[in-house]
Order: sequence, then C-alpha cells, then structure tokens
Amino acid sequence: MSVKSNKTLNAIAKIICECSKEVLDSVTGKDVFYSKTIQKVPVIHLRPDIGCFVLFSGDYAGLMIMNFRAEAAMSIYRNQMLQMGIPEEELAIEYTADEVVDSIGEIINQIIGTVRRRIEERYELVATNTQPKAIALTTSIVLTIDAPEFDKDLCRKLSFKIEGQPFHIEVSMEKTEFDSIDGSNIHDDKGRVSKSSKDINMDSYREAAAKSDAAPKSTSNQDIDFDALMRENS
Repeated sequence: MSVKSNKTLNAIAKIICECSKEVLDSVTGKDVFYSKTIQKVPVIHLRPDIGCFVLFSGDYAGLMIMNFRAEAAMSIYRNQMLQMGIPEEELAIEYTADEVVDSIGEIINQIIGTVRRRIEERYELVATNTQPKAIALTTSIVLTIDAPEFDKDLCRKLSFKIEGQPFHIEVSMEKTEFDSIDGSNIHDDKGRVSKSSKDINMDSYREAAAKSDAAPKSTSNQDIDFDALMRENS
C-alpha cells in the first residue's frame, strides 16, 4: 500500500515558505512575498541563473533547491550587503561573481537551519543537512534524492518575489507521512508557538555565516561533482 504524503509534504512546504520569508526579510530588509499556491511537479531542477541545493537527512530526508534569475539574485545580494554596512561601491556588479554566489549559499544555509528547527519544535523530529552549494548555471540540471521510497509525486515548487523579481524553491522528500500518536491532527497550527518564530537579527546571520565558512565540507556520497557541473555549464 502506498503512503499518501501530500498532507505532510505540503505542511513542510508551508514551513519552508514561512522560514524563507523570515530569513530573507531579515537579511535584506525587504518584504519578500510567497505565493499561497504550492505546485506539484514531477522532478526538481537546479536552474539558471544561480541554483543552490542542500540535502537533509535523519528522522526525515529530502532535498531543497533555490533557483534565481540574475535580477533576483542581485537584489538579494545587494540588499543583504547594504544591510550589513558594505559600501555600495564595493559591491559586485555581475551575478556570476563569487561574492554573489557565496551569499546565495549562505542564505540557503540560514533557511534550512531555520526549517529544521521549526520541524523539530513542531513534530519532534530531527535532521541534519549537508553544506549548501551554489553554482552559476546556463542550463537546468535534474536532481533526485537517493531514497528507496522516492516518488515523483513528492516534489513541490514554491514561488517567491523580492522587489518584483521572482525566484523559486523546489523541494522533494522521501515517501513519509507524519501522524500523531494520539490520533490528533499533527499539522494543526492551533495553539502551537514556535520558538524559531523569534526575529532573526543580523548578528545571528553573521555568526551563522562565520560558522559555515569554518565548517568542513560534506563527504556524503550524495554530493554532486561541481567541477563537472561547471565544465558542462561553462
């Protein structure tokens, strides 16, 4: 019998939307909008102009991707740097610059950390994640998770805008269903207070970025050969 995971996956997608908005609102100082419509897609991609992905595993497992056109990536990068007090004349002007790509990687690191904490508080389930990796792309690349119960029905695409510029998050998970041991609706937000709903300040962002720079790279066998990707997209 197959597991119907739509409710769980959609609940996780909602958490991703909420956490992404919290992080991006804080680090850019801009109001980020996300669509209340969740799209079911057959596969998820790294897409041009900048794609960034992170794997998570533990009590639950999956893959999250953020995709940006150049204009959205530059909006996030510039506003983030200006919020941190970097003079405008010192900012990169091309979306392919290392500073821009690295900032996108730090953003997804903040987001996945916030998502994991929110899930742990709400469902008492724990996961860890690989080091997020970002790359400038000219073509799309399909990614899948290495899970025995992977199903194409378990992929979602989420739509966002910053300063009118669209960007997307794509997520897939192993086949799973969260249910309450007492039979109650585990996805009901009523009466729940998430500790991770506290404001994310810039000091915490800088601390997370510093830790990320010092962290060792993942040696998971799920890592993608980025040298090969760069050759394919050069």
